Amino acid sequence: MQYPTNILDAQFAIELLAVFDENPVNKILSFVGFDLLTFDGITDEAASVIAGCNLDPLYLDSLKFLSAEAARRLACFRGDYLSLCGLEEISPEVAAALAEYRGSVLSLSGLTDLTPEVAVELSAFPNLLTLNGIMAISVATAAALVPHRGDLILDGLLHLPEDVAEALSRHDGKSLSLESLRFMSDGAAKALAGYRGRLEMVVDGECVTDPNSSP
Repeated sequence: MQYPTNILDAQFAIELLAVFDENPVNKILSFVGFDLLTFDGITDEAASVIAGCNLDPLYLDSLKFLSAEAARRLACFRGDYLSLCGLEEISPEVAAALAEYRGSVLSLSGLTDLTPEVAVELSAFPNLLTLNGIMAISVATAAALVPHRGDLILDGLLHLPEDVAEALSRHDGKSLSLESLRFMSDGAAKALAGYRGRLEMVVDGECVTDPNSSP
């Protein structure tokens, strides 16, 4: 079977799922799922088909763009892990649709920029949110993530200004992970010391997990 490099449509999605269903070996390989493909986009109808599959985790990391309607349909996926790490940017409308997903993990680590408008929509996702492609965020974006109540992974952040650290310290979630920091000032460290959840950090290669954070 040859995989097209453009848009995944509903009929081809049905054929792909049939391949997984018919061959036990492919069920084992479903761990890497659709990440093996090279579709840049997906039609709304195909998103509905894929959302009904039994592949879990579901990797759709080849997708480069996603409509708000396709995102809304993918959010109906009933598995625990949805990965869309090929998306480098999304609109607030797409972010709001993806935040409706109710699995355990939503991975958007391909995003390289996070606006406050997108962040505020993503903060509605209730579980583990992975945003490892973000290397720097503004105070406004950090503040927009505060209402997020799940685990938040920002392991791509390289620097953490004191005002950003102060905003992140108010994060309402269970844990905050910052494992790529190259430098953190005493002021930023003091601000994060007030974080109420579990704080996991690596600064310049050294683990500095807050011993006073929740287990």
